Amino acid sequence: MPIDANRKTAGLLVPVFALRHPEDLGIGDTRSMHGAIDFCASLGLTHLQVLPINETGGDNSPYNAISSVALAPELLSITPQEIPGLTTEILDESLSPEVRQSLRTDAVDYPKVKALKLQLLAAAFAEFESNDLENDTPLAKEFTAFVTDNEPWLPAYTLFRTLVNEYEGNATWIQWKPEHQSLDSALEWIEASPESDELERFRDFCAYVQWIAYRQWKAIRDYGDTKGVRLMGDMPFGVSRYGADVWAFRDLFDLTWSGGAPPEPFFDTDLFIKKWGQNWGIPVYKWEAHRSENFAWWRQRVRLLGACFHDFRIDHVLGFFRIYAFPWLPKDNETFVSLTPEQAKIATEGRLPQFLPGPDEPEKSAAINEAQGEELLRMVLEAAGAVGVVAEDLGVVPKYVRPLLQKLGIPGFTIPIFERISDENREFKPLKSYPALSLATYGTHDHAPLVNYYEDLVKRWHGRDGHQAWLDVQRLMRWLGLDDKNPPKIWSDALHGVFIKRLLETPCCMAIFMITDILGTTQRFNLPGSCNDSNWSLRLDLTLADYSRSPVYGARLALLKDAIIQTGRGRPS
Repeated sequence: MPIDANRKTAGLLVPVFALRHPEDLGIGDTRSMHGAIDFCASLGLTHLQVLPINETGGDNSPYNAISSVALAPELLSITPQEIPGLTTEILDESLSPEVRQSLRTDAVDYPKVKALKLQLLAAAFAEFESNDLENDTPLAKEFTAFVTDNEPWLPAYTLFRTLVNEYEGNATWIQWKPEHQSLDSALEWIEASPESDELERFRDFCAYVQWIAYRQWKAIRDYGDTKGVRLMGDMPFGVSRYGADVWAFRDLFDLTWSGGAPPEPFFDTDLFIKKWGQNWGIPVYKWEAHRSENFAWWRQRVRLLGACFHDFRIDHVLGFFRIYAFPWLPKDNETFVSLTPEQAKIATEGRLPQFLPGPDEPEKSAAINEAQGEELLRMVLEAAGAVGVVAEDLGVVPKYVRPLLQKLGIPGFTIPIFERISDENREFKPLKSYPALSLATYGTHDHAPLVNYYEDLVKRWHGRDGHQAWLDVQRLMRWLGLDDKNPPKIWSDALHGVFIKRLLETPCCMAIFMITDILGTTQRFNLPGSCNDSNWSLRLDLTLADYSRSPVYGARLALLKDAIIQTGRGRPS
């Protein structure tokens, strides 16, 4: 179902791992999502957006998952009611008060959390085998149907996941034994292995975990329906070079290039990004190979997203048009950060970072990129059917992208603090200029919270580049409708309220806030270009229900609720 540009809504973005509930096991989970849906419904928020929920590798990044479709076991709720085969006895044996207390931390301890949940799921699977599979119960039939329905991807994933287990969690398949480095040779190996029965049982366990994951996320989607809250997922453009997809379906990917994004001065936290761009390490797609099979791999991704979510965001939609690619892997970035382009060209035998299939100049090349993007997005829309599609179109945006998104009925992004009239006239664009078919937000998971943004602006205003920052503060005040001669020198609840209401007043059909921007807090879930231990792991201090009950946060949330009503963005009566 296309996003309705004429219906104005409001929503919340929160990473699942950051959520809390009183009985969680050190990470947000599907049970926490019930609380998040209730929280949204209580405020009149009609969208709940999350980051990707796919199974992650050693870096725990949801944008570098080891499968494009397999879901993360660590995000599952571990209760007998939601895990077929799990008993209270299993839980009591594994979850002493000391274990539970060790998980009550400010950040997710991924190794501990993943190991614990897989241990509990393995014990539940043993019970499920003996009680359900052996007796062919209705649950066993449901599991068998899931395996059959997902035959295009599940067997390859379970074999890959079994090998990851054999290599003690190392998913970097190029470091495996030669007989394990491809799907065909690994199938031959497992058939000949003296431990084949045990290995096949582990594959069955991996399929069981995915069955449970899709059951739980479908239940969350259904619960959202009862509360009038639409869940929005996230589909990264790229996939991990060292994941199940590339390992199993090598012909769909070009591993000689490493996808990323062009240089952006905005990311001052990393000299490499500032000079060369962001090297994500993702493989480049062989579009002709995808085209030859009618984009079956992509259609599968979209179909399975729709099983869990009402809508989804395409992360880095620009990649569908052209991808900025590096002729080296991220591990070699440090080698190139001090090289000139001429030196880099010598080191790479004539190749430099560039757009593929080509640049956006001349016009003929841009037309090729535009045509490719339109073809791919039409395919995604066709596969999505009734599921809504939103496109993250930030960064260096070619001039043809946003008109095409409007033509296709796909909302792009509008981030007011980046929307300027021109490079010469740095005034913020007026609200009336924003497109109705758009998602307005102050930032994604890659951007600083509002509090940090304003405090940094004030700091620069009183620092060495004070004049330019002062001009920007004045522009911001005018955009907010405040006195540009006497801007606040400190962040306050009053200023926070003005920011909240202003975003809701935009003509954009969707207005979505990061959880930190609703609460007025400073947690940052990802700092691009850094290896910060807190990336993808920081958790909220309280449950969302406790924030609502707090005198300080409760007042801020009440203001948000009132602003949603005043701007007509609440649920229709």
